[in-house]
Formats: sequence, C-alpha cells, structure tokens
Amino acid sequence: MQISTAQPVFKLELNHKVTPGVVIIAKYDGTHPCLTASAGYDKIIIHHPHGLVGGRAQRSEAHAEVSELNLSQAVKALAAGPLKDDCTRDMLLIGSPTQILAYDVHENTDLFFKELPDGVNVINTGRVGKSSEMLAVVGGNSSVIGLNGKGEEIFWNVVSGRVVAVSVFDFDKDGENELLIGCEDSFIRVMKNNQFIVELPETGSVLCLSPISDVRFAYGLANGTIGVYEEGIRLWRVKSKQNAVSLHSSGEWLACCWTNGRVDWRDGTGRVVRRVQLRSNSAGMLLADYRSLGVPDLVCVSNRGEVLGYPPHQERSGFNITKKYASEEDRLAITELMNKKQALLVELQHYEANAAVDNSNADLGHSQPSAMPTNTRLQVAVTTDCHEGCIQLAISTNNETIVRAALILAEGVFETGETLARHPSHGQLRSILFIPLRPPRDVPIDVHIKALIGYPDSEQFHIFELTKHLPRFAMYKLIDATIQKPKIEGNVTFHITERVQRIYIWINQNFLLEQDIEIVNEESKDINLNFKSLRDKSNLQMNFSVDGQVKLKTNDIRLAGDLIQSLATFLNLTNLQVCYFFLQFQL
Repeated sequence: MQISTAQPVFKLELNHKVTPGVVIIAKYDGTHPCLTASAGYDKIIIHHPHGLVGGRAQRSEAHAEVSELNLSQAVKALAAGPLKDDCTRDMLLIGSPTQILAYDVHENTDLFFKELPDGVNVINTGRVGKSSEMLAVVGGNSSVIGLNGKGEEIFWNVVSGRVVAVSVFDFDKDGENELLIGCEDSFIRVMKNNQFIVELPETGSVLCLSPISDVRFAYGLANGTIGVYEEGIRLWRVKSKQNAVSLHSSGEWLACCWTNGRVDWRDGTGRVVRRVQLRSNSAGMLLADYRSLGVPDLVCVSNRGEVLGYPPHQERSGFNITKKYASEEDRLAITELMNKKQALLVELQHYEANAAVDNSNADLGHSQPSAMPTNTRLQVAVTTDCHEGCIQLAISTNNETIVRAALILAEGVFETGETLARHPSHGQLRSILFIPLRPPRDVPIDVHIKALIGYPDSEQFHIFELTKHLPRFAMYKLIDATIQKPKIEGNVTFHITERVQRIYIWINQNFLLEQDIEIVNEESKDINLNFKSLRDKSNLQMNFSVDGQVKLKTNDIRLAGDLIQSLATFLNLTNLQVCYFFLQFQL
C-alpha cells in the first residue's frame, strides 16, 4: 500500500518549550479554543489567538498571543471541562504532585482546590454512569477518584497499579459511560458503578487511551505497541521503536503521534495510509476546530513549541480502484482479496518450481519428492517442563515432512524482544522442534508460530502459521503432593457462594493442564490441587470446599492477589469482596 503525506493547513510558533504529554485545548470563554500546555516545571502557557486572557495569566514577552500562568507547584497534568453548573465554559484543571486546582480562566476565580495525598498522575473530564454531572477524574499512584465542580468526592476506588491514563467511554453499550483506566502494571481496567467489571492484560505499561467509536477504543503502551479493542476483543495491534504520545480517531482512521515527531494515520487493520514528520519530538496531538471553521483539525504540537494543523481526512487523488466504494468495509475487503491473490500467485510459483525439481530428480533416479503433500498440517503441543523451568512448544507435522525453521512471536516473553527464531543446522534436523518459553508475568499470552515446512533436502519450503493461547497461570505445573506435602506459610481463606462446577471451569481455563480436571468422587466434591512454579520451584495449594470456603496457600502475596482477582472477575464478584479477600492474606 502506498503511503501518502499531507501538508499542514496552518502553522504557528509558541516560542516556548512544551512538556510532552501535558497539552490540552479548551474553550475558556465557551466559544474560542485555546491551546494550553505546561512549559516547564511550574509554568503554564495559554495560546489565545481570538482574544486576551487576563487575570493571573500574564502576557508572554516571547509571543503576543501567549499568556503565562506561573504556579508554585510542579505541573504534572492538565485537563479542562465545563465543571461549573449551568455553564458551558471550560474550567482549567491543574494537577500538581499531591493537589488539584480547578481554575476559571475567564472569570479569574478558583472553582476548588483539593489535596490528594495519593498523588495526581493524570486528569480527564466526563460524565460517568447515570449521573449527568460533569466530573473531574483523577488517576493517582494507587487509586482513581471522581470530583464534581465543587471538589466533592463522587467516587473513589483502589487500583492495583499506578494510574497513568483514564478515559470516559461507553464500554458495554448500555447508554452509560464507564471509566477506562490504564496502569503501569500493564492492565486496562473498566470500572462501572465503582466496580471493576473487565480487566484486559497487556504487555507493557499503558500510556494512553482514546475512544474511537461507540464500541471501540485505542491504546498505547510503553513498549511501543498501539492497538484497538472492540467490546473487550483486540482487533489489531502493531509495535514501533517509539512510544505513542497521543491517539485520536481521525474519520475512518486512527491517528497516532509518536515521541520522535512522526504522525501516522492507520486504517481498520492497522496499516499506515498517511504519514508526516515534525521537525522535532512530539509533545502532543489534539483534535479540535482551532480555526473556528466548523471542521476539526489534528493539532500536532512539538516539544519546541511548533504547532501544525492537519486535516483529519486523507485527500484522495489519482486513480484508485477503491474510490467508487463509499464504505471502509468495501475498501478493506478489496485490499484483503488483493493480498490473497498475491499469496496464491506466489504459492503457484512454488508448486511449479517443485514440480520441475521432481521431474529432475526422477530423471536422476531420486525417489524423494519435493512437492508438499496436500494433507500436511502443522501440529503444536504445549507442555510444562519442571526440570528446565519452562513451557515447551513441540512443533511438528502430521507426515514425513520436517520443520526446517520456526519464528515465534509473543509479547513480553523473550528478553531480547518479541520474536524468537529457531533454525537448526542440517545435521540437527529432527521430526519435532522444541521451543522453550519462560513468561516473566502471569498474564494470558497468544503465541504466534510461523514454521518453514518441507523435506530435509528441499530447496523450497512452505510457510505454515498457527496461534496457541497460553492461559494466565501457565507457569504453574499440577503435581501430586500426596507423597511429600510441601510446607507453605502464607495463606488466605475466604468464602464464596458458587457451585463447585464453576470452579472447575475457572481452573481449566486459567492453568495449563494435560487434561481438564473433573469431579471423580461424587461423595466428596472438594477440590484440592497442588502446583509448582516453573520459575522458582515454589509451591501453590488451592482448596475449594463444597461449603464455599476457599483457601489459597502461597508465600507470594502477588500471586495470591492475581489468583483472587482472576477468580473474582470470572465469578463477577464485587470489588469490595476482592479487597476483603486480599486483606485476609497471612504470612
């Protein structure tokens, strides 16, 4: 696909350096947008092309259309929204390390000032749940809090990780907004009615979240990954060497602004369709009608204060076979069919080349064919290896062909990146290729396998692809502890009201077992299981009684918390119950 570029529709210079990630656009008079940013440790700049900003903000000597607001605290976060009752003007929200100030720029008055001991990392505004009241949502070091226009606490909840991104979004399509929370512990959480209803594990700290449509949102991670979810299901993801600063829906595409100043637009599959490059690193990207023309532009801001506005939609020019199709679905379908056509042509060339080799071998008296049998299938078995302390992928085929090489793609598994290649020498070729995996964290992982299949003496090979899902607690092997029962000091005991059969389903879905466990003794349906960690050989015991008592025995408090959270999500337990369960942990 040809990648196009774009010309900015407006340019301006702030003549101030801008702190990356602390940039917003607000309408302080209710009509005209003003770009607002942190310009250092304790200074805020406001660009006001449509009129002066008075009050505490003083006109900058470096730019006639920029005012400076000097504070006595470090500026950690900025946000804006119409928090005042019966008022459409935006209030400026300023977050310092342990405080938040709501400031009416137009009236030069403080709306509220509040101490937040848990810290202020990120601020956003929106209407959450059934309430029609606009709230300021603040993410701290281990909590999230909602404040109204008077600074009163509307909700508060503990989050198991430093909150670095929050967004208001109707996740479940019920007409009420839920809260999307991105944390440094690599989870995206969805909070509804002050309870966590969904937990999406990722492979890195979450940097940014952005709603795209009624059911989709985009995310960016600290490891360079960006992607899109729809109703809790990941549609696509790609990875870059840079980190995403901002993500915004741009018509039918997703616009992404990267730290190195690159801005690209991606289609519904994640392919880049348009790209521009700023002259310096990025500080932020916002979607706003900054020219007051009734059409929003993508406003890109560099860390040196350069501001460029781009049209959100790509200007199509020249002949394009997909121009006559109005919908994005039609264009994607045609692109997919063209890719399949190209792949089939390449495959046909390989078959013709193999047929030529077979004819040559027949003339020389060689009996081994080179053409791939039509029934060839890639087989992957997953086992746990206590001796090596890893999960073993056993890759093979269903006939006499061999796996000549394999490429394994899995996020957050390999120390050197996301890809591992295995290419045995000719003398080490075997019918089965073993690949060890050692996931460092207890999260579900999709392992994508690409294997080169052929005969040992083949010159051309076929690529087979397959995806294996590793459950969250795959690094714990089920063992028989009847011979020697391990001694474990740490434990947590609590009660649940749930059928034992549901517990079996949770265990089978979250642990890597040779075969699903089932109830074998109808008289006693208690579940007693013993696992050994493949990482450090530590032990885990789980006991589920028919009367609802649950006892988890482990010396790892983090593992206990992960087990409780996973079980609570599966059984739809309330967050209050989860906190109570975790407080029962004893060493």
